[in-house]
Amino acid sequence: MTTSEVAFTEESLKTIVVEEFEISATQLTEDATLEELGLDSLGLLELLVAIEAQTHKEISSLDLPISPNTPYHEAARIVTRAVAEAPVVGSGDLVTG
Repeated sequence: MTTSEVAFTEESLKTIVVEEFEISATQLTEDATLEELGLDSLGLLELLVAIEAQTHKEISSLDLPISPNTPYHEAARIVTRAVAEAPVVGSGDLVTG
């Protein structure tokens, strides 16, 4: 099974947020907004890049109705659904930093 075939879950997102942004898992409460977690607009783009790198799926930020004011639990639901519906891209198609 390849990385792109593994289901991307809210737990997968939590792992990325904790590791990439050095946010404690205990801060990821239902009421915490992305901004309160330290994710501004640029942080959201960095998060999408990290998700794309892990899943080999292309996710357009224009298709995601999330902003820094979005509660984490709502953003997690939106992002996991977007990843499930996103097309897989070839490894040469993704630009990684």
